[in-house]
Amino acid sequence: MGNFLVIGGSGVMGQAAIKAVRKKFGSDANIIANWFGKEDPEFTVEGADKTIFGDISDKNCMDKIKSENTGHFDYMFYATALGEVGVPIKEAESESIAQSNRLSFDPISVLEEYFDIKTTVAYSTFYVIRHQLATYGAMGYSKEAIEKWTLEVGKSNHTCIRAGLFESQSSRGIKLLLRKSAKNPENIKDPLLKSYFSGKSSKEGIKEFEEGIFREEKEAYGDCRTNAEDLYQSHLILFESENPKFVNVCGKKIWLSDEPQLLKDYF
Repeated sequence: MGNFLVIGGSGVMGQAAIKAVRKKFGSDANIIANWFGKEDPEFTVEGADKTIFGDISDKNCMDKIKSENTGHFDYMFYATALGEVGVPIKEAESESIAQSNRLSFDPISVLEEYFDIKTTVAYSTFYVIRHQLATYGAMGYSKEAIEKWTLEVGKSNHTCIRAGLFESQSSRGIKLLLRKSAKNPENIKDPLLKSYFSGKSSKEGIKEFEEGIFREEKEAYGDCRTNAEDLYQSHLILFESENPKFVNVCGKKIWLSDEPQLLKDYF
């Protein structure tokens, strides 16, 4: 049994959370999933008992969720994000960072205060590896904010699942923007990024860049090529651990840690 709230339930990470909840807590677990996009009254989030459409930063959406079970949740999984990517993190402007935080970070503490949640789970990535520093843009600051928040004391327990590169809306967005940049490689400032596109087609450069991320992840963390099954397994490890801070997953390798990734240590 138990009550669970998944923000961004239709995405890869949200689906991993739902699948893991069903595995751990069974069919009686009550899962409310929120999603936001092009509204479709017929759409339901797979695996959820109730789907609620709306912008989670809008109080009306929060009220809809609260009306379903008075707002008591054993876990809330905050699996949604939207922000500028495709440029070096250090070049992200304050306006872009604020815009990224609007959905990617700011609602987390608001929801924590508004609902009665035992454990809040947010998500990050290995944004400090060289390839991600070159492309993760404003989202890098939003993820750093999540990692700092993870160590703060709040109404609920704070946990962060930190995942290696997997196919997602964010990774697709980066590749799309890189494809545009590749048309004029002479304008790319970052030398690492530029090396992938000089004298090559954009398709070839993007493929090699992605392989570069995988190589760097494997060298730094021991594995790479994270997929939906790995994300699912990381949630099961979360449930089996006692108030973990960071649950790291990179490929098949999953481990716990306590320290945040601070951008000031990298530039």
